[in-house]
Formats: sequence, C-alpha cells, structure tokens
Amino acid sequence: MKNLSERSNAYWSGRAPEFSALRMNEFASVARQSYEDFLLEFLPAKQEPLEALDIGTGAGFFALILQKLGCRVTAVDFSPEMLAQARKNATERGGEGIDFRQMDAQNLTFADNSFDFVITRNVMWIVEDAQRMYFHMHRVLRPGGILLNLDANYGKAFWEADQKKETPTHPTQTLEQLRERNEIAGACQIAWEKRPGWDVAVLSELGVRHIRIESDLDRRLGLAEVNRPYSSASTKTKASMFAVAAEKT
Repeated sequence: MKNLSERSNAYWSGRAPEFSALRMNEFASVARQSYEDFLLEFLPAKQEPLEALDIGTGAGFFALILQKLGCRVTAVDFSPEMLAQARKNATERGGEGIDFRQMDAQNLTFADNSFDFVITRNVMWIVEDAQRMYFHMHRVLRPGGILLNLDANYGKAFWEADQKKETPTHPTQTLEQLRERNEIAGACQIAWEKRPGWDVAVLSELGVRHIRIESDLDRRLGLAEVNRPYSSASTKTKASMFAVAAEKT
C-alpha cells in the first residue's frame, strides 16, 4: 500500500499533461500580468539579480514569470512527470536558464541562506508536514529575503463538500481523480488548521518579521470568476485563496 507522499506523487504525476495545459493557458492569459504585478510588491530590492526558488513549480508558471522579472531561478517539484512538462514549457518560452530539480518541499537539500526570494503556490495544502515545509522555506532564505506562500485550505473545503454529499467538480479532472485528491488532502494535518492564522503562528515561531496577509487573493488579483471553476470543491463550496508573506531577519 502506498504511503501518503507516494499517493500524492502519483496523483500529481498522473495529472501532469492536463495540469501543464491549464497552467500554460493561464500563462497566456491576463492572469500572468496580474501575478507579475503582485510579485513585484514582494521581490526584495537588490542591484544584482535575485536568487529565486519556486517550490512545487508544477508546469513552471512562476519560474517563467520570475525569470522574466530578471531573477536567477531554481524550481523544484517532487514529480518527475511535472518536471518534464516544466522543462518543455520553459524551452518553448525562452526559459532555458531555469534550473529545474526534483526535490521534496518538506526536505529541501539546499544550503542555508541560499535564496533571496522563495515562492510556492497551491502546494502546502497537500503535504504531510506543512510546518516542516515552512521550516525549510525559512532555512534556505537569506537574511532580508522574502517568502511568499499562495495557498488555500482546500482540504477543509473538500471535506465540507463531502459532508454535504456534494459531488466534486473540476473542469479537467475525472471524478476518480477528485475523490483521490480529497482523500489525500483529508489525511494531511494542515486541512484541519485554521488558516492563515496557523501560518502566521508558525512563521512567528521561526522569528520572521513583517508578516503580511492577503485574503481572498483571487478577488484582489481580479481573477475571482476566472479561477472559480478550479478552486471549487463542488458547485456550492469554494476554497478562498490567500497569500502569506514574511521577511527573514
């Protein structure tokens, strides 16, 4: 029987071509500019190119954006199939300089103080040990560096929809995939935390400063209607995306 990490890897690897197509459609849409503008609010001021890390890069969406913004980009993902898609997308879009590596977000192998900026989107909600992931995000940041986590409490939303006997929905996933996703998410402790308050508490324990929360991020970026089909647990239940940013002291 597969453990939780193996199930999660199998789920994402099985979605790689479909997920990549979704993200590259997003990259070709107005959403890219919305995210670019948002990132510029957080990137540290520095004369030389920033060293940026994209954790759980998936199809390479944020890796490509960060490179366009002048960063030296390293991007990691646990799934070899996702990395294959990311490398293909980068080659087709002028991102050959991005350093793609297979790595577990909960066990980053980079040296301490390696990066100026660390970003992750829609990853923490489906890892076994989210607190450990934050520990490593903080560890690999340089003093004065910024971490940015874009996420939602999807696991809780999926559970609530299941409790109401609502059928899972998603434009490009099968019902079998959605039920597997819901089971994996429900087995992750973070699904039962009150977020982003939990995130703030964990980051505070790590000793960061200038914690900033952006609630209802889709609406803040002007993407609420565009993203609704992809952030909904069912036709009636939706998870609200948020952003948590902090500076390493």
